[in-house]
Amino acid sequence: MRSYKNQKGEIIEVSQEHLDTAVRIKRELQMASPSHRCNWNEHKRLMEKEGYFDSEASESYRQMIKSYQASTGTLESREKQADIISSSKLMSIKEAVGELYYVKREAQLENLKLGKLKRELTLLAVISEQVRQALLEELNEAIPDYAYQERLPVSLGRMIVLISDWHIGATVVNVLGNWYNYSIARKRVAKFINRINEIARKEEITEIDVVCLGDMTEHVSMRKNQSFGAEFPLSVQIVKAYELIRDFLVNLSKSFNVTYRGVGGNHDRMNGIKEDNLDGDSTIYVINYMIREFIEKAKAPRIRYYECDSINYSSSFSVKNFHMKFIHGDNEKGNKILASHSNMDDVNYHVVAMGHLHRHEVREVGQNKFEVYVGSLEGVNNYSMKGKFVSGASQGVIIVNKYGEIDIRRIDLQIV
Repeated sequence: MRSYKNQKGEIIEVSQEHLDTAVRIKRELQMASPSHRCNWNEHKRLMEKEGYFDSEASESYRQMIKSYQASTGTLESREKQADIISSSKLMSIKEAVGELYYVKREAQLENLKLGKLKRELTLLAVISEQVRQALLEELNEAIPDYAYQERLPVSLGRMIVLISDWHIGATVVNVLGNWYNYSIARKRVAKFINRINEIARKEEITEIDVVCLGDMTEHVSMRKNQSFGAEFPLSVQIVKAYELIRDFLVNLSKSFNVTYRGVGGNHDRMNGIKEDNLDGDSTIYVINYMIREFIEKAKAPRIRYYECDSINYSSSFSVKNFHMKFIHGDNEKGNKILASHSNMDDVNYHVVAMGHLHRHEVREVGQNKFEVYVGSLEGVNNYSMKGKFVSGASQGVIIVNKYGEIDIRRIDLQIV
């Protein structure tokens, strides 16, 4: 027999059967949690279902069960618990991040045998569970009826819509008159949709390719002294960014056939330290996975998903005779970016489009050849002001019209 002091100060003795049942339920709850922690409120509820009404979710009760486990040799060491966390294959991880991604990380762990990678896999489990919880708490998956319209006839012209540096989770408070948060981001995206509609109708375009150039989330580890300014934790940033991109695609599908591709940026890296981050280990992988799943499950005829390369570094495709490549741009150096990518890929690119620098710029580097920089949805912030590279909120579009002419435009979104 063992006993504990309940929340009323009474000494409660429990039976051997109570102890054995409590340990069994505790271990089941631990195995169902990525953090390998027992939810003691749930434990109490399950104990009552088993007919034991003398348990409670208190520290005294928890210590009694822990002491009993220690005496019977069923209490796992911290090292054992860490190993269980890192090797568990929870459905919540597979559903939130994707089974392929999890298997890839597990293979790396097996091949490299690094404790550091095991810790990263443990972190992945925790982040994945947080994303799953954020999906349950934050997400609205209402789909309007117009999303199920039949595909439109293919137009002669085509538009590439470049979305970049949304930095969902970032906040800006009156920096040179600029304000930014998630609410303002939604307003700027709504304005962007209106401008896309106006331009596409004027150009008689029904085909739109949306390409995400990265930095959809702000993260909080990129600038450690600014983490206090984050509007949401990382898991909520991922869900909010997904929801905003999803709504963007669905809204455009009201009037156009739409495709989506997404590459990752430096702020999307799971690990804020560039040298320590694994290739492809980014929030954009999770966002892309969620968008792909949404498109497949919604079966909306006008929206299609296309994969990028295996690490979400780049995407490329052609429109008429224009070969284009899309990257974030944080790894680019020198002034021959288009030429270097053409040489590397053995493709005669006409456009290389990038984000990262938070400014709009078009460099003509040859005959009908352009290096394109796309602005940010966020606009000027303290970081850019200190670096003296100030630019208003904007995004970009590339139009290849019915005559086969290319037109690259900046869409001003600063005023909403």
